[in-house]
Amino acid sequence: MYALFIVLNETDYLMEVLEEMKKLGIRGATVIESMGARTMEKALYDLPVIGGFMRTLDGMTQMNNTIFSVIEREEQVLRVMDHIEILLGGDMKKPNKGIMFVLPVTHIRGGELERHIESRENKKIMSKELESEYY
Repeated sequence: MYALFIVLNETDYLMEVLEEMKKLGIRGATVIESMGARTMEKALYDLPVIGGFMRTLDGMTQMNNTIFSVIEREEQVLRVMDHIEILLGGDMKKPNKGIMFVLPVTHIRGGELERHIESRENKKIMSKELESEYY
């Protein structure tokens, strides 16, 4: 299993990214509002502290959306990354697109993916039991 992280600088694409992931069979994702360290540095050093925080509250500081999802198979991860990159204009190396990265997941408890895997494994067990009874 893998954890796919997408830091989306172009937040207008959020719903399209989530819809694309769903179309590709991804069972769930979490979205959090985030801010890059470079943005924080500018807010802290270019403005007085109070003004920096007020500017953030007023929405003048660029916010990102960070999407993360646990995905079962590597081929699913690569397919999602390819589709998202195309959706965002085809080249994640361009400035202000964001970043995608993947980390291995060694254990999981809870969530839709665990329930899906458990259900699939139970069906396999039942299928083998039925085969052994009748053959």
